[in-house]
Amino acid sequence: MRVRRLRIENFRKFRAPVVVEGFTDGLNLVCEPNETGKSTVLDALRAALFERHSAKSERIRSFRPQGDEVAPSVELAFDVNGEEWRLTKRFLLSPSVMLEGPQGRFASDAAEEKLQGLLGFAPAGNRGADDDSRGALGLLWVEQGQSFLLGSPGETARRTLEEALAGEIGAVTGGRRAKAVVAQVEKALEDFLTPGGKPTKRLKLAMEAAEAARLSATERARELEQFEGVLEQLEYKRNERRRLVRDIEDPQTDADLKTLDEDIARARAAGQALEIATLAVREQSGRRTALEERRAGREKLAGQLREAEAKVARAAESVSAHAEVIGHARSAEKAAAAALDAARAGLREAETRRDQSVAERAAAERRLAFASAFARLDRAEALAADIRARESRIAASRMDAAAMDRLRQLEDAESAARAQAEAGAATLTVTLEPGAPEILLDGVPLGEGAIRLSRPRTLAIPGVGTLAFAPPPSGEPALARLRAARRDLADFLSGVGQDAPQAARAAGRARAIDEAELLGLKTRLKAECPADAALGIPAGLDPLRGALAGVERPAPEAKDAGFSAADVETPYRAARAAEAEAAARREAALESLKAGELKEVALTAALERAEAERARLAADLAAECAAVPDADLAAALEAARAAEARALVDCDTARRAAEGLDADGFIRRRDGLRKRRDTLQSQLPELAGAVARLEEQARTLGGEGPATRKAAADEEAEAAAAALARLKGEADTLALLLKVLKEAQQDAARRYLAPVTRRIEPYVRRLLPSASLSFGEDLKPRLLTRAGREEAAEILSKGTQEQIAILTRLAFADLLIDKGQPASLVLDDALVFADDDRFDTMMDILSEASGRMQVLVLSCRASAYRAMAATRLAIRPA
Repeated sequence: MRVRRLRIENFRKFRAPVVVEGFTDGLNLVCEPNETGKSTVLDALRAALFERHSAKSERIRSFRPQGDEVAPSVELAFDVNGEEWRLTKRFLLSPSVMLEGPQGRFASDAAEEKLQGLLGFAPAGNRGADDDSRGALGLLWVEQGQSFLLGSPGETARRTLEEALAGEIGAVTGGRRAKAVVAQVEKALEDFLTPGGKPTKRLKLAMEAAEAARLSATERARELEQFEGVLEQLEYKRNERRRLVRDIEDPQTDADLKTLDEDIARARAAGQALEIATLAVREQSGRRTALEERRAGREKLAGQLREAEAKVARAAESVSAHAEVIGHARSAEKAAAAALDAARAGLREAETRRDQSVAERAAAERRLAFASAFARLDRAEALAADIRARESRIAASRMDAAAMDRLRQLEDAESAARAQAEAGAATLTVTLEPGAPEILLDGVPLGEGAIRLSRPRTLAIPGVGTLAFAPPPSGEPALARLRAARRDLADFLSGVGQDAPQAARAAGRARAIDEAELLGLKTRLKAECPADAALGIPAGLDPLRGALAGVERPAPEAKDAGFSAADVETPYRAARAAEAEAAARREAALESLKAGELKEVALTAALERAEAERARLAADLAAECAAVPDADLAAALEAARAAEARALVDCDTARRAAEGLDADGFIRRRDGLRKRRDTLQSQLPELAGAVARLEEQARTLGGEGPATRKAAADEEAEAAAAALARLKGEADTLALLLKVLKEAQQDAARRYLAPVTRRIEPYVRRLLPSASLSFGEDLKPRLLTRAGREEAAEILSKGTQEQIAILTRLAFADLLIDKGQPASLVLDDALVFADDDRFDTMMDILSEASGRMQVLVLSCRASAYRAMAATRLAIRPA
């Protein structure tokens, strides 16, 4: 029986259809990782053949994928006795079965019965197919974890095997007449045994001699067994050394190491790129954050400046002491406004006359422009001189806003210290009678009122004497603080060049007034030096000076010279200049009014603090804006955000490139391969030494002739046993009869099991040299004989049990094939307990057996089967 193709759908882990195809007549290997579904393939194969399509047992329901209500289905193409058959079976939902072949097409129960007839198995029970019903194929298809079991075949399989055995050896016969044997035994017992059953002297001596010969033969057998054990170990070590050299020189390991080195290099490069991109993101994010914080600080500073200006405005409202100055300024502003209206009226009149004579007006206008320019230059020079004088006074004064704040702090500290000192001092209340003599307090005439005695004082009363007042010692710390505060105030006044706090405050107010008026003067100077497009003079005092340096000042009467009827351009320019001058004067008057209001604000302490705060904030904001203008800051922030976005994109690109490149994992795998190779290389010297020691030991033991000595001892034992047998004679007739009967029974069993024993013996000897295996009547392996010693199969190691179980199934398959019965061998993850030598031997045996039958091996151990010559199959989507 040979499998050709298998298709599975909705069967356990295979929800989508999968197919395994390409089976050959010989050795087929499905080598896939764990959890791939190899055992599911075998379950599907067994379900298709041995399970009834209509069954609904728990086992059948287990075929469904977890949680799915679907119909498991299996399609199988196979050959039996040269005939090609195709089987399709569906379970649970709309169950069905179809069997097609050269003998026709069969469906439902007819298909199940035809399948049983073709493959020789019995119908499955209510709970599904089992070892008894699956027949010989069920015995030969070994599922995962069952390969080491040494149980007897199921009923159907045993019946099939017995039919094959009976056809080969015929009927088993045996038996003897027991009465004659009993008579002979009784007669022999009378001659050589006492009534109590003890042997006579001759028999006893013969028994002792036979026992001594037997012990000598046993010792020689032990020596031979030791020699054979050394040879077996030597062969094992040699094979192990060959495998070790093969594994060390495996070119696949070099290729894997090279690939891993390349993967490590790529992973490290990707990691470095990711690290650089991450650092770039951090750098750009830090730059963007710094710019945002700077902009936020600037906005906060502007807000504080607005609050300070509001505070100045509120303080200005409280100043009314300079109403006359403010009124004068307002009158000046009104006069300037009236002059501006008049100038604008004159300008309109001049514009009307200008159309009459452009040429005359141009010349006159230029003269007027120069006259106006010289007039503005005179006013500007006067304003510049005033500005220089005020700037000089401001520079000479040390009482700036910070000094004023310091003065207030020191005065507040002195006042607080004085209040603390006076709080604990005594109070002297003076009330003088009319005509009382003059009393002196510390040399100063004493007046009426209350006096705090916070320090030592002397009171002189003419004609009476003096009274000395001393404050209590508990007030000394307060007095010390007061003296320190006054000393600090005095040092500050000395540092700013002032004698008293009032003078310092006056100097501070004078500086504040100068600073406030300086703003108005600069504004007026700017108004006096506007850009003159007619004369091509830029704005500013220096350009005005330079433009008029080489020009003759027009005569004063040039201003009032009349215009000809044809030339009114000059009056127009004069009117325009007058209008501009009037506008400048009005602007200057407005600025003067503002300066007066600032001066009024500067007279109050609150205004001083508010103005100082405003000036500080304005200076900070100006410095900030001067360092980086708003437009530049906005552009820099936008550029930083764009750079950050690009850095994030680059970082994300680098991260995606680094995904899946686990440098540490590659390094661990590479180091593991190197360590494995180093471990193998380190084992090589030890193996070489072991081989040398075993070779020397084998030469030593072999030189003594253990086989010859054993043969001699065996001959002596046989001779002693023969003598003992002769001496026993008829005394052992009864025992002989029993022995003959037992030997007859054993002979019958040997003849019955001879076909199986004959077929398995070559396999066992290849796996276990000089060993033989015997079976019980139930076809179950019973005894393993090695070096004359019998071992029960149940006590062998798991590895040996597994190997014997597989070889037994292989012998059964050979027997079935020889008798024309369908057979094939399927092993699912078998030989897991085999050492390297036995594994290689088993692979050789399976490879040879695949020439007589189809063999299918399912395994997850790719390295173990790498060198195996087999057709490699895959579980792939259909």
